[in-house]
Amino acid sequence: MHTSWFLESTHGVIQDLVHQKLLSLIDEFVKLEKVIDVQDLLLRFTFDNICISTFGINPGCLSIELHDVPFAEAFEKATEISYHRLFIPTFIWKTLRFFGVGQEKKLKEAIRIVHTFVREIVTNRRIELRKSGYENDRSDILSRLMSDRFSDEMLKDLCLSFILAGRDTTSVGLAWFFWLMHEHPHVERLILSEIKEIISHRKCDRENIYEIVFTKDELKKMVYLEAAVSETLRLYPSVPHDAKEAKEDDILPNGAAVKKKDLIIYSMYALGRNELVWGKDCREFKPERWIKNGRLQFSYIQMKMVAASILLRYSVKVVGGQTVVPKVTPTLYMKNGLSVKFKHRPGL
Repeated sequence: MHTSWFLESTHGVIQDLVHQKLLSLIDEFVKLEKVIDVQDLLLRFTFDNICISTFGINPGCLSIELHDVPFAEAFEKATEISYHRLFIPTFIWKTLRFFGVGQEKKLKEAIRIVHTFVREIVTNRRIELRKSGYENDRSDILSRLMSDRFSDEMLKDLCLSFILAGRDTTSVGLAWFFWLMHEHPHVERLILSEIKEIISHRKCDRENIYEIVFTKDELKKMVYLEAAVSETLRLYPSVPHDAKEAKEDDILPNGAAVKKKDLIIYSMYALGRNELVWGKDCREFKPERWIKNGRLQFSYIQMKMVAASILLRYSVKVVGGQTVVPKVTPTLYMKNGLSVKFKHRPGL
């Protein structure tokens, strides 16, 4: 995931999706004065992105109609139902599964759709590569793994793992970011000021803002934007809770003893709001807390590219009267989404 070929190819995929699909789609919404659920829009963007990077296939979630995509819909349903098993006594969901009723019936059908879709891609790619003698200039993960001795079933499972890991985290984090920009307009103004300062150093004449494509170096210089993204993820971590099983007997930093195979459940959501760690202002949104000597150690290139590209071109107006609260799922979705209207910003 972190080799130079993968990082370079995925950067190109993200750049193309942002400029050829996402921004073009937002432009249409502006013309139509359409209210859009920005969380759903960003989920569609990241799903297309992760599928192109993983399979080399674009499922087409970012269409003007925003139509349902069976694979994406089934993947989401399977993830959510599987998660809710944690809150149901095991004998109950196993009984439902045995008789094929209720949520377990829906889960079985969702898994069937997901596996059929991926198996078909794996089989067709295998045939395609065999015909070419495995001469392969594709940069997607599946094609790269085909040259190794993995079974088709293993390839299916590996690809699904990549999608599961990469689909939601970026989109959900960005949805909370735009909500916080609405709540803290002074932060949005500072981010815009930083972006405009960075692009003012371009050697060419000033471009129309709708034609600007940020370079990786420009994105890396967006320190305040990065701080705002970091602060968003502190307050609204994409994965709010996690669990680890101890491999061996161990002792935690606080002195608590942990036995082999003990399950430790921890909450990033709670840790991000811990007064002992972050101070008395731990519940306040302050990007400045992340900046020391004008530098940061993190790099959210994908999130920064999407956020900067949208903020430079459009103001994101949150529709009034909404209740914005988290949803109890493995990823910290907004329970009701986030309805917004995009409006063009004036030129530089």
